[in-house]
Amino acid sequence: MTRKSGVTLMELIFVAAIFMLVVALLTPFVNMSKERSRVIDCEKNLRNISLALGVYASEHGEEFPKELKELYPNYITDQAVFDCPASKTVGEPDRPDYIYTAGLKALSPAKSIVVEDIDGNHGKCGKHLLRVDGSIDWIRSAR
Repeated sequence: MTRKSGVTLMELIFVAAIFMLVVALLTPFVNMSKERSRVIDCEKNLRNISLALGVYASEHGEEFPKELKELYPNYITDQAVFDCPASKTVGEPDRPDYIYTAGLKALSPAKSIVVEDIDGNHGKCGKHLLRVDGSIDWIRSAR
């Protein structure tokens, strides 16, 4: 009796089914990882805005600019800083993906919110708040 080498159709279907099961199980983790990456990149943008606001204030009598776009190009050289990676729109210095509170100064109360994510940038997950003291908070949305 001779044995033929090769793969049967049943073996091929079984391996394909296991592969699809593994992919289906890992997909939510990949999506969570992508969203976490967007949150971290957004936080990095806010950190850069915070540093630019600090330098601007030190050069302008401790006052922040009237508009966020005044930081570009002298204090922020990369337009991508104004773009939240989780947003569906592309933020630019004239139309950033962040809400700026004008009229604050470097000497304003430390916990005052100077910049925050536009609602919906991160879906229903939450949003970042940049405070005058440079701290960045992540506020989870109530579900």
